[in-house]
Amino acid sequence: MSTDHAPGHVPGRMPSTWRAGTLCAVVAVALGYGVPAPSLAQGQGSIAPGDAAGRLRGTDIEVRLLVVADQESAMSAPAAARVSAVEVRLGDTVAAGRPLVRFECAEVEARREAAAAEASAARLQHEAKLRLQGLQSAAEIEVALAAAAVDRAQAQARVVEAQLAQCVVRAPFDGRVARIHVRPGQSVTAGAPIIDVVGSGAVRARVNAPSRWLAWLKPGERLDAVIDETGRRHAMRVARVAGRVDAVSQTIELEMTFEGGDADLLPGMSGRVVVPRR
Repeated sequence: MSTDHAPGHVPGRMPSTWRAGTLCAVVAVALGYGVPAPSLAQGQGSIAPGDAAGRLRGTDIEVRLLVVADQESAMSAPAAARVSAVEVRLGDTVAAGRPLVRFECAEVEARREAAAAEASAARLQHEAKLRLQGLQSAAEIEVALAAAAVDRAQAQARVVEAQLAQCVVRAPFDGRVARIHVRPGQSVTAGAPIIDVVGSGAVRARVNAPSRWLAWLKPGERLDAVIDETGRRHAMRVARVAGRVDAVSQTIELEMTFEGGDADLLPGMSGRVVVPRR
């Protein structure tokens, strides 16, 4: 093997040209030149809209969405009582005002009868005082007290009527039964959940987007979404932007509407919104 060295070369020392080349290679690796950028889809299993390969492009960002009803009510028991009947089943379509759940209210009905009797007696006494006053046999104060007794009895009767109205829980709007928490014969306490109803109108979506999107995101902006349960792609528009950024997560809540048909969408479904990196 030849041991000749270039002029000026010191044995055991790397040539200057090699040192320069090695240094450039180290710098290039450190700065990421020539190294493929990691895909945002690694470990996520996400499918971007229109991506036939089933992968997110390296320039895409996705955020989660939740489908919600335009109207939704989690109804609770107005007072402690026993359920006498459940008038609907899961998934039933109901009109506003339709009875949903009935409670046993025999005691309240008895109080209503007693209140009605007291109101009737107070009216009779007031009429008698008026006749006596016409005969100059009753003082004006007696007539006034009798009239006040009538008002008090009628007010008590209205209170009992209001309590009796709470014995039937009715649908607050047109919609569908989403969940039933009680069964006939079950005793419930005041405030206990009894039935959930979702509106029959168009559904919406709620999205917690990165707050940096506010630099370009405005109401009316069009975005694409893919629903997990159906796998279908939907066009959406930003309807409203919250007036405050969450300081902890650095996100902003968006309310979005679906364009076109949403007949296959149900409240509670989830999905993802995919946008190009900006």
